[in-house]
Parts: sequence; structure tokens; C-alpha cells
Amino acid sequence: MSQALDDVPLRDLCKEAERLTRELIDHLERNQIPKTRELAGLVKPDSPLAPPGHIVPDVTVRTQAATLIDSQDFAAEVFEKASAYFAAIDKAMNAMVANNSNQ
Repeated sequence: MSQALDDVPLRDLCKEAERLTRELIDHLERNQIPKTRELAGLVKPDSPLAPPGHIVPDVTVRTQAATLIDSQDFAAEVFEKASAYFAAIDKAMNAMVANNSNQ
């Protein structure tokens, strides 16, 4: 967790964590899952995406796989950011609980 997140108010941590979570869900639903399904359809021997009597060219499969990898990298980046915010929230909540129990 970055030192900068230790200074962010809990309310702001929660808002940003929620935003990142929504962004990740949206990315997975609108990009990652459809691209994964499309690639799975491309590599089938009887792919509906290939012209009748032909196979899907290797370059098409490689291009689609590269796109899927880029999509996965973005999802991993957003997940890492969200995880940092969740850890900061956990730390702040634990500090609040410990502070209240000491009083």
C-alpha cells in the first residue's frame, strides 16, 4: 500500500474503491468476457467466424489473443489499484476499532 493512501480520508477511500470496483466489473462484462468468448469461437475447428470451407487465419487468432492479453493487463491494473484501496480501508478501520477499544 502506498504511503499516500494512509493520508486519504476513509470516505474518499471508500468512494474510490467503489469506483474502481464498478470500473472493473464494467470492463469484465463489456470487454474481457466477450473477447474471451470471441477468441474461443475463433479457435474452434468449425468456427462460425471463418468463411465456409476455410479456417480462421493464424494472424487473426494472434491479433485477437493480443487484444485479449491487453484487456487482461488492464483488468489486472484496475484490480491492483482496487486492492490497494481495500487494504487502506482495512487499515483505517482497524485503526479506528483499536482506537475506540483503547478509550
